[in-house]
Amino acid sequence: RLYSFIIDVLNNFSVQLIQVHQTPKELILSPGSSLKVSCSVNGTDYPNLYWYQWTPAAGFTLVFTSVSVGSVDPSSNGQFKSQRPEKLQIDLESDAVSESDSAVWYCAASLHSIPD
Repeated sequence: RLYSFIIDVLNNFSVQLIQVHQTPKELILSPGSSLKVSCSVNGTDYPNLYWYQWTPAAGFTLVFTSVSVGSVDPSSNGQFKSQRPEKLQIDLESDAVSESDSAVWYCAASLHSIPD
């Protein structure tokens, strides 16, 4: 009986795949250089978008969150700023990076439902 219950649950369970693309995929800069990384997604029409920063000292830190076009919280953090110019895109920018800004940045997305 438990086996058939698990099958029924799995048959009614669906997973939506969201693909995330960062451009450029890798970027190594000299101090004082400007930075722009774009992140685009597909697989959903209304994603929440995020920028995470990873450093050896702090691990993963959520830095920017966006739930809609034109809205990023916070809009800036230290030398970095983020904007969401399109529904499926979020950008990470800096006018001048420093050696202390060294980190790995990850773009992420999650489903966001809009009521009908």
